[in-house]
Amino acid sequence: MPYTALLSALSSLPLDGYTSDQREALGTLYEYIEEPSPYALFLLTGYAGTGKTFLLRTIADLAQRAGLRVELMASTGRAAKVLSASTGRPASTIHRTIYRASTQMQEEGGSFQLGRVSGATPTLFIVDEASMISGDTGEMTPFGSGNLLDDLLSYVWSADEAKLIFVGDTAQLPPVGTPLSDALNAEVLTSRYGLHVYGMELREVVRQKRGGILHNATQLRELLDEYADEDPEEILPIHLETEGWRGIFPVEGGTFIETLDEAYRKYGEEECLVICPSNKLALECNHAIRSSVLFYEEEPVVRGERLIVARNNYHYTKRPDRSDFIANGEIIEVQRIGRHYYEYGLHFADATIYLPDRDDLLDVRLLLTSLEDPTPQRSQAERQRLFELIAADYADIPSVTDRRKAIRRDPFWGALEVKYGYATTAHKAQGGQWSCVFID
Repeated sequence: MPYTALLSALSSLPLDGYTSDQREALGTLYEYIEEPSPYALFLLTGYAGTGKTFLLRTIADLAQRAGLRVELMASTGRAAKVLSASTGRPASTIHRTIYRASTQMQEEGGSFQLGRVSGATPTLFIVDEASMISGDTGEMTPFGSGNLLDDLLSYVWSADEAKLIFVGDTAQLPPVGTPLSDALNAEVLTSRYGLHVYGMELREVVRQKRGGILHNATQLRELLDEYADEDPEEILPIHLETEGWRGIFPVEGGTFIETLDEAYRKYGEEECLVICPSNKLALECNHAIRSSVLFYEEEPVVRGERLIVARNNYHYTKRPDRSDFIANGEIIEVQRIGRHYYEYGLHFADATIYLPDRDDLLDVRLLLTSLEDPTPQRSQAERQRLFELIAADYADIPSVTDRRKAIRRDPFWGALEVKYGYATTAHKAQGGQWSCVFID
């Protein structure tokens, strides 16, 4: 059995310093590793501060020393970066790991096909922030079947001797538009996919034991558990406890700008974030920050501007399989602003951007109109309208295939859709870490 060495390492692991929950989790993991069926997985869930990441690092290290291949994935680029930093090993997004560009996508734009695991080395897959893995959203998507959970499981099952660990927190937000996370729901995984689910929920806190952030997070979780079957509106408003706690304090509306300015100077602009309940409020907050803290109000975008990508972009990929696409939710920094364009009723600009998650510079065209859009991203109808306007410029190309290729390569069609990145919604922020966070 290829996992014999890992089982031996788990059984001989010194458990001094581990909580009782962590010890129980390792015992259940041992049972899962012994499971002969490939149609099984391990769910590691738990409260904030209970040591999930510590266990992840331990498991990944033991697996690698046992001769297994370890694949770390997360739902977003930001979450993958955090996972990589906390475990000390490379991590990637789920999409970049499991999907491959079809021939059509490589030539003219189209769909991403589900790939297969290459190589014969037994692989341990660890997926962090699993609460954000979406099922069937009912929306058009260029990725595989359109159901990320289905595709992820199929990808893992394409490997010989694979094991899969989902890690997450059931109190975190599920995918947009869904009430619960299927990926962390043992009943769904068993009934829909026929999986034998092993798992453990960590409850014993080992981090920030005296911190106000963790204290309030635990109280919120207890409220969610208590009112699990109730309308969330029934438990509002929620009052956070700040008096007597370090690390959390109230900020009055009249002093918010001054306090944020102080935070920027203390922690750095990139280490601060404002979280808002809606995209509309996030836009208003971004305007206030740009005008009153950064003094950027004279131009829609300036050098040094922090932006968030609002839609997956495949125009600027360098790899043949397009796995290096710019993902929705990625943070970018503007290094240079070039020529502005007013075409097709929209505002564009050329720019050089820095992608912190990749430590890479890229010359792109930005769609600046999207900066003032209070919706998460431009609608399909708006995109179709732009496509038709651009298509009219290539009407002289007789071949339909050649015409579509030309449109897909057009820099206006491939422009990067972005939002200001100083304030955003909880869904966009989930999976990231910042030194200082303001909650609206």
